[in-house]
Amino acid sequence: MGSQEERWAEKLAALEKWAEEVDPADLEIIDSSSLKLVGRLADQRDETARELAQAVASARKDGWSWAMIGFMLGVTRQAAQQRYGAHVAELAQSQ
Repeated sequence: MGSQEERWAEKLAALEKWAEEVDPADLEIIDSSSLKLVGRLADQRDETARELAQAVASARKDGWSWAMIGFMLGVTRQAAQQRYGAHVAELAQSQ
């Protein structure tokens, strides 16, 4: 997964390609605020997911069990470990 800047650059490139090919006669003014909100919230979701994975890794480093982490996430220890175990291991190796 690329950085947020890379994702926005890809979206902008796709929009520019579309803009070059669209017939201006086909355009109409529409309210795009709901679509913008979807994009903004998707970016927030992605950032929150990264922060949560880092927080889980930190909790593991601090000695917290998968059971306690799962409890805080509202899932079983197995679900927490399946979801975040690889990320925790990856961060541990990089340090």
